[in-house]
Amino acid sequence: MSKYLDKCMIKRPFEQWLYEEVELTFGIDRVHEHKALKDWLNVSPAKPLSERVEKLRLELTQNIENWNEDELKMMFIALLLAEIGFNNLPHYKVFTQRMFTLQTPEVEASGRVEWFVATGKQIPRNPFFFLQEFKPEKNGGNDPLGQLLIAMVDAQIMNNNPQQCLYGCYNIGRIWFFVVLIGKEYGVSRAYDATQTDDLTDMVAILKKVKAHIHQELNLPPPED
Repeated sequence: MSKYLDKCMIKRPFEQWLYEEVELTFGIDRVHEHKALKDWLNVSPAKPLSERVEKLRLELTQNIENWNEDELKMMFIALLLAEIGFNNLPHYKVFTQRMFTLQTPEVEASGRVEWFVATGKQIPRNPFFFLQEFKPEKNGGNDPLGQLLIAMVDAQIMNNNPQQCLYGCYNIGRIWFFVVLIGKEYGVSRAYDATQTDDLTDMVAILKKVKAHIHQELNLPPPED
């Protein structure tokens, strides 16, 4: 743990964590040329968008300034993720709005994690991939990177395997960022604009790539494209 903890015991819900506080508290560092992140984002040449995903892109473009948080989730994000298909029972599935609790001698933190993929049926185990913070365009809310990082650090402790590569992303309106955490180092991608064809094409390929990684981790056959 960091010397940042010498002054006080930290008790705070996930949504109040800033990314720098996660760095200082758990001794993690941001690496701007993170190899695992570069490998994940390397999807060129990506397949063109399907007709269904192109339709979603057009819906997002026309409505992003008007949708509230739930509308953004239901009308775009949920449908996009369904196109990738992150449910594969009995091996892994999607969990939403599950409570995570992080407790160490120095830190007590808890919060609901928006969306993640893990093993388990009713009880999530061994999380692989997180998506956090479905915020509308005009209301960014709290620090989305901080909320994602604290959930990923909690998963790292839960999995008891700090060298496992954890994947995540967060979005604010049309803008998405992809994040990896391995050990004490993490990386954050550039901004991807889901209303732009080229960016959304890459985003779909990036999401499919993390699904393939999950299959590899679980010794499953490669997913059908």
